[in-house]
Amino acid sequence: MKISVKTRNSLVEQALQTISRSGENGIFQTELCKTFSLDSRDGSRLVGNLEKQALISREKILYNGRWTYKLIVKKPTTSEIEKRQVEINSVEGAPCFSCNYQHLCSSEDDMSQYSPAKCTWIADWVLASFSRTLNHQHHIEL
Repeated sequence: MKISVKTRNSLVEQALQTISRSGENGIFQTELCKTFSLDSRDGSRLVGNLEKQALISREKILYNGRWTYKLIVKKPTTSEIEKRQVEINSVEGAPCFSCNYQHLCSSEDDMSQYSPAKCTWIADWVLASFSRTLNHQHHIEL
């Protein structure tokens, strides 16, 4: 049975929500398959997809006399959360975000006139940013 991408994404989201609602105890893969009327092969693919994305963990367990997996949503570690945090102040005011030539700009094409290495707007922005940083540090030292 071929499932559309939109439906498949929805199924993945719903499955993840179902696993998440099961809490720390988790849910058995066979129960998840029953909930979504999936055969074991499709259920395995769905769960494998979630596991590859590091969203869940699977633990092999004997349930009702048969081997299955217990599915538990992975909680992100502190280091994973820290990796996700992005500081944007280092690129604040960068001319690239509003540049009319951004689609032509390439650091790989040496012949292009639109290149970060040749861009006077970037050079001016970097110098102004550096000057503000020096002034700020000098102000703190006083």
